[in-house]
Amino acid sequence: MENEQQYVAGRRAAIELLRDEASREKIEKLYLAHGVHGPQIGEILQLVRKHKVTHGELDRGKFRELERRLNQKVDSQGVIVLVAQRQYEELEDVLARNSNPLLVALDGIEDPHNIGAIIRSAEAAGAMAVLLPKRGAVLTPAVYKASAGAANHMAIVKIGNLEQTIRKLQEEFGVSCIGLAGEATESLYTVGLTGPICLIIGSEEKGLHRLVRERCEKLASIPMLGKTASLNASVAAGVAIFEAVRERARDAASAV
Repeated sequence: MENEQQYVAGRRAAIELLRDEASREKIEKLYLAHGVHGPQIGEILQLVRKHKVTHGELDRGKFRELERRLNQKVDSQGVIVLVAQRQYEELEDVLARNSNPLLVALDGIEDPHNIGAIIRSAEAAGAMAVLLPKRGAVLTPAVYKASAGAANHMAIVKIGNLEQTIRKLQEEFGVSCIGLAGEATESLYTVGLTGPICLIIGSEEKGLHRLVRERCEKLASIPMLGKTASLNASVAAGVAIFEAVRERARDAASAV
């Protein structure tokens, strides 16, 4: 999979992307400069809300930085769209390729450095796929850079509602979903990470969303022996992913 992302600038161009269903599905995120207004901006906001397209407002300084990344001399008119040309995987296809999958799903993580680092750990560990909710994690160029190229080789699945996806994994595919939660009483090292599993990683600020937490079969915490109360989300994810790999390798060796 190659990183073939591009930025599309301009209000009319954004509207055309949003109106077309196939093009709209490729939108990673739509950026608006703070304070922009007018009929076309109103239509853009109406379309992103209607179709639940990820979007955000940037102050003028950050928006100018984004404009400088464009390889085209076009007046952005305060609107820039990040479009991903890469092909996302379907969850069913990923699961069909492996009867004992190790999946990683992100819940509310938006920082590109954390997303990229988690993808890097997942790919290095041999996980089957990383699941990204449409309203949340975005595969920006910064994510690709933070992943050190791993995002080009990792199966990425775009999902809708994470809680519903967890239910589907559990009921249709027999995948156990285990959430990382600092407040969990059970240790990551005793919860059991073998068999078909999906590790759910929450954001550092809010952790797992309530419905996601309630839907997980188990919650696990990483024992903290020092004075530091918690780990960075990507570091915690790396610990959990490689602990799962260790346990699975141990079980495979004992079965021989």
